[in-house]
Amino acid sequence: MKKIAGIFIALIIIAPVLYAQSSLDLFQKFYDEKNLEEAVKYASAAAMQNQKNVDLMVKIGIAFSELEKHDSALVYFKKAYELKDSDPQVAQHYARALANVKNYPEAVKVINQAIKRDKNNYRNYLTAAEIYIMADSLTQAELSINRAREIDPNNPESYIALGNFYFARRVYELSRQNYEEAILKDSNNIEAHAKLAESYYWLASRETDKDLSNELYTRSLKEWGKVSQLDSMNARAYFEQGKIWFFSERYSEAAQVLSRFLKLRPSGSLGRWYFAQSLFKVGECDSAIPNLEIVIKEIDSVQIQAKKMLAECNMIKRNFARASEVYQDLFNSGVELTTIDYQRWGQADFSKGDTLSALNHWKKAIDIDKEGNCYLMFLVSTLMTNMKDYTGSNQMLYQRLSIPSCNDSLNAKVYYIIGTNYIFSNQPDSAIIYLQKAVETDPKNYFAIVYLGDAYMQIKNQKLAMSKYLEVIEKGEQDSTVNRSAVFQAFARYCNVLLMDKNFAELNKYSRRWVDLMPDNSLANLFTAVSYQGLNDKDNACKYYNRVLRIDPGNKDARSNKEIIGCP
Repeated sequence: MKKIAGIFIALIIIAPVLYAQSSLDLFQKFYDEKNLEEAVKYASAAAMQNQKNVDLMVKIGIAFSELEKHDSALVYFKKAYELKDSDPQVAQHYARALANVKNYPEAVKVINQAIKRDKNNYRNYLTAAEIYIMADSLTQAELSINRAREIDPNNPESYIALGNFYFARRVYELSRQNYEEAILKDSNNIEAHAKLAESYYWLASRETDKDLSNELYTRSLKEWGKVSQLDSMNARAYFEQGKIWFFSERYSEAAQVLSRFLKLRPSGSLGRWYFAQSLFKVGECDSAIPNLEIVIKEIDSVQIQAKKMLAECNMIKRNFARASEVYQDLFNSGVELTTIDYQRWGQADFSKGDTLSALNHWKKAIDIDKEGNCYLMFLVSTLMTNMKDYTGSNQMLYQRLSIPSCNDSLNAKVYYIIGTNYIFSNQPDSAIIYLQKAVETDPKNYFAIVYLGDAYMQIKNQKLAMSKYLEVIEKGEQDSTVNRSAVFQAFARYCNVLLMDKNFAELNKYSRRWVDLMPDNSLANLFTAVSYQGLNDKDNACKYYNRVLRIDPGNKDARSNKEIIGCP
């Protein structure tokens, strides 16, 4: 039992060591691959078991610094400094880390201590200059740069530092010259190429001449391209290229480069935002949607724009429920939606079958901008008619007619809908006024003529009503381009009146004319059969009842009447 217990204890003691070794190896592996986001996942465990490893602390600090996690970087640079404050590189890293969290007094103190230890180390002075620039102490920065150049006049780093000095003063032409001088001394200096690219970018942004501005942007892209060539894992180079392509409205190129950035920096929220927008601009909503969902969670300052883009993308992909959900979320957040937003929200709700919500959103769009929504007002009124809200529909259409900019080719249809609404509301006198306007505006609106007949029937003026039905019938017989549905309605109404009057002779005459025009129409054949039945012509009545049943086997009227008169 003692032997077994001893083995168990040994395993407990050994296991953490194995784990720590594994964490260290994994950190080093990802660090060497410049996969820094993966590397830092193992940093804490690796550091815990290697607390005296100065080199490891520096590497962890660098990893966090590259990821712009400056608070975390400072922790590890401080540990390294506490272990070996005499190492100038460690001191430089620590001082820079202090400056990155805006603790400039302490940063200056640390680097000055390093200078005291070694007054001939030019990198100490360049680090001091960098800190002074960050602290906006440009006079002190210039003195430090000059001292570094005295120690090593031909070092490209000094020219980079001087370029940074002029860059901080926004004298971009002089910063450019110094970065180019650094490149002449070291063509493979990644920092010099990156800084030169920045200078070209800012020179371009200030240039009023469009052609020259484009040329400077091109030069900036070229320099960032050189950075990528020298360091294919340099995430920032891809980000900056993508940003330039994006603002140049070259969205396909932007998306391509930014996808490489995100492989290196999955947490790069701003790059993902540019990436998502680029995908949206080139119509790749399938890829844009998941990226927009991430951006919304990570960047508060662009939430509104990102959500609206997400909603529009979902509309394009016919994900109407999600689009409506996003607009609802915007509304609930107190965002002031535009008329376009309400239009799209309404379309989303309508497309997913929620007509009432759609109407409410569209009405809101109209309230915001009446003159810009003439067609929407027409559409809303049509839907309200379909929902039997005839009064509401007419109110909307009256409002439309009152707007001068809305007086357009739809007016004839507007008059028509107003007129039919009055018919459905049993207000024939008003219906007649607007249906007449509809016909005057568009003489080929044959439905308006048919409904005008209906209005006359409501006021019991059968003669005028029949004349309107007959007008459409005769037009339809003469001209095949006349709307067949309107002609059908005219025949149906005309024949129905004749049937009610039991005028079977006239009914037979017009129903046969109807059959001649529409031989496969079951109702036309049914009226013809009924007319023959009313004229006591059993053979022809049976003939036409059978025709009805061939066209429409389920027609109950034909089957019942056929049995009544004893058709074979």
